[in-house]
Amino acid sequence: MFRDIWIKSLWDSRRALLGWMMGLIAVTVVYGAFYPFMADPAYSDLLETLPPGLIEAMGWEDFNTAEGYMGAAVFGVLGQVLVVILGVTMGARLLAGDEESGGLELLIAHPVSRSRVLLQRTLTLTLVMVAAGLAVFLAILALSGPIDLGLPPAHLAAAAFQLALLGLLFGALALAIGGVTGRKGAVIAVTAAVAVMAYLADTMAPMVESLAWVERLSPFDWYDPTEILRSGAASADIALCLAVSAIFVVIGLLGFQRRDVGV
Repeated sequence: MFRDIWIKSLWDSRRALLGWMMGLIAVTVVYGAFYPFMADPAYSDLLETLPPGLIEAMGWEDFNTAEGYMGAAVFGVLGQVLVVILGVTMGARLLAGDEESGGLELLIAHPVSRSRVLLQRTLTLTLVMVAAGLAVFLAILALSGPIDLGLPPAHLAAAAFQLALLGLLFGALALAIGGVTGRKGAVIAVTAAVAVMAYLADTMAPMVESLAWVERLSPFDWYDPTEILRSGAASADIALCLAVSAIFVVIGLLGFQRRDVGV
């Protein structure tokens, strides 16, 4: 019915994607709507009673400002966890999951190259993450007037775009592992381990002076939503995310081309 692999992949995932988009919009609206309450000076006094290390790890330093609150509550830990899970889920499903179900073996039995399969599945993953970022952006944009957010739409778009890039990076890692191993369990286990270590590197390593350099190795450090909402897109971090994602895709392609599928 579909001539292009990426269109077929999107169609097959349509119900799951609809659920994810609705969930992202709901979470964004629910958490974003609390901003007027958090802007109350009483909450600033409450935050001052918390340990400084906890405030820094959670990104609550400017929690009573629009940039600080949206950066921490919407684009922060919860938003990042959701897009990473979406990216990993899609990355695992598009290659390793399809191989374990037998669909991938049937696909490559047709006159289609493995490189085309992986690159079009990568396009599917990219479009999914763009849709996720767009859903978050539109939800916040709709809230901006009613809650008097006062953030430039361009900065909101930049924060949503870089959030999508974070999910794309981990999704590309999942594709790479799937291309090398063909095992969905290995994909989930390795990407989950990498994501946890990357998060700890971003939040815990700076607390130890001798390990502060480790923070810059974490993809979570390449995404600072509060600063993006304040100053706009971070070109260097965008380039870094795209470069690492591309490297993962190349690794996945090399592994996929050299491996027997379905055995």
